[in-house]
Amino acid sequence: MLQTLKKYWFVCLVGVLLIGASIYFAYDQNKGKLPGKSVGGEDVVFSIGDEDITAGEFYDTLFNEMGVAGVYQFMEKAVVDPSIETTEEMKTQAQSYADSITAQYQSTYGDQYKEMLLTALNGVGYSKLSELTDYFIHIQKTQQMIKDYINVHADEYIPAYVEAKKPRIVSHILIKMDDPANPTEEETNRVNAVKDALASGRDFGEVAQELSEDSGSAVQNGSIGYMDADSQLVSPFLETALAMNEGEVSEWIQTTYGWHIIKCDVSDTETLKGYDEFYDALATYYPNLQPKVVWEKAQEMNLDFKGNDELQNKLLIYMGLNEKDEPETQPETTENTENPEGQGEDQNNAEDQNGENNGEQGGNE
Repeated sequence: MLQTLKKYWFVCLVGVLLIGASIYFAYDQNKGKLPGKSVGGEDVVFSIGDEDITAGEFYDTLFNEMGVAGVYQFMEKAVVDPSIETTEEMKTQAQSYADSITAQYQSTYGDQYKEMLLTALNGVGYSKLSELTDYFIHIQKTQQMIKDYINVHADEYIPAYVEAKKPRIVSHILIKMDDPANPTEEETNRVNAVKDALASGRDFGEVAQELSEDSGSAVQNGSIGYMDADSQLVSPFLETALAMNEGEVSEWIQTTYGWHIIKCDVSDTETLKGYDEFYDALATYYPNLQPKVVWEKAQEMNLDFKGNDELQNKLLIYMGLNEKDEPETQPETTENTENPEGQGEDQNNAEDQNGENNGEQGGNE
């Protein structure tokens, strides 16, 4: 899902221009003093694994255009891409995402779509439209690397998140009402039809598919999928869903959309590990996690700054990591940074259903 990919965005570019300028100045003042190694007559700024990044490449491609953000993007790609195998499933998904985004840009920007899409790709370290699928493969690899890291360090990350945010999978049945506080006789009859069906022992999902008036979730057996305490749902719905145990069915609750009855399908942590959204939410809960994972893997691959401590320290600051690899403050972000995935978080659910159905599924506050 495209909304899933949004959660694994590169470290934001906003707020780093001054940092980039200061690094550029330090580099410009010392570029003739870099120690030791050279390739083709050029000094090596840093190396990772068997790949050497020369001063010319570093200067022209990274600092001139993007400052320390470019350094991070270059490093992330150099770390992630060879660390995770590219599967056929990744290729297929990447092509699907690329086709979808291209169509979205065509619809939004018309004849200028290629220029706009290329600008967005440039912002995340890619220089050609043909690299759009490479970008989406990289995103999937980043997701997999973070998922693998969390599973290895489960005791460090999962319990605190589960305790604080109460993640779960829920379903519901909605009966729409013009005035939920004063249901009409006809609306009450529809509520009673649901009650009778459930009382007879019929499966909740089957009843939801047949009788729920939330068209978006009804086709999914009533499921609204993954949610936690941060989900944008109206308070009565959110509070009720978070208080339930796995397998429980609530009493009827009232929201501005009508009357809902909710079922908690999954709250067991081991089962939740089977959902990508669980790992997405963990990465959001720990904002320094992605750069931490990338940095640790880079060290395993023998990242070497060739004595350029200034570059290394500025990069650590940018990633929100101090010299001991512990979380500090992450660089400031913006909601308006354009990216190849489209028009921002207010379109998170556009691929699945329209805004009306989002409101029906517990409602957006």
